[in-house]
Amino acid sequence: MAARKKQREKSKTRPVSKKSACRGASHGRAYGWGKIFLDKEGRWFHEGVEITHQRTIELFNRSIKKQPGKGYYLQVGRERAEIEVEDTPFMVRAVDFRDRQAVLVLNDKTSEPLDPASLRVGKHNVLYCKVKSGQFPARFLRPAYYQLMSCLGEDEQGFFLEIGGQKWRIAQAAAD
Repeated sequence: MAARKKQREKSKTRPVSKKSACRGASHGRAYGWGKIFLDKEGRWFHEGVEITHQRTIELFNRSIKKQPGKGYYLQVGRERAEIEVEDTPFMVRAVDFRDRQAVLVLNDKTSEPLDPASLRVGKHNVLYCKVKSGQFPARFLRPAYYQLMSCLGEDEQGFFLEIGGQKWRIAQAAAD
């Protein structure tokens, strides 16, 4: 017991080297941590372990930025960390129908009107659109997909959404 107390006292007075002081600095990675991954269902992982702390998830969701030609990263204050995104950086969690338009509720807790012209069907019939002024792709999660399907129609030209009395064709994504 006395040895532990002596060790604690010794560590309090030990000078901190520049190298050890910088150990926690990010150097382009969030808090010096390793791989951060966002899966296709909107779940965050750090080094393969799912992040379950709600405030951390919310912070990450609203901190996504795009680096042209290099993918996505998180920007939290001055800290920056590259992230690996399995499918899209944003997910549509819900669709609200207001004033003859569809309003998307995204994983970063923002809402915005659907741009029906940006809709497309991808592999495995997954529905996508553009969000954030057309800057980012977003994947419709199942609940939002089924909400939007209440407006789905089909004719000889294929599938369309009818919103506010207007028909919007749904494009088929090019084969990967």
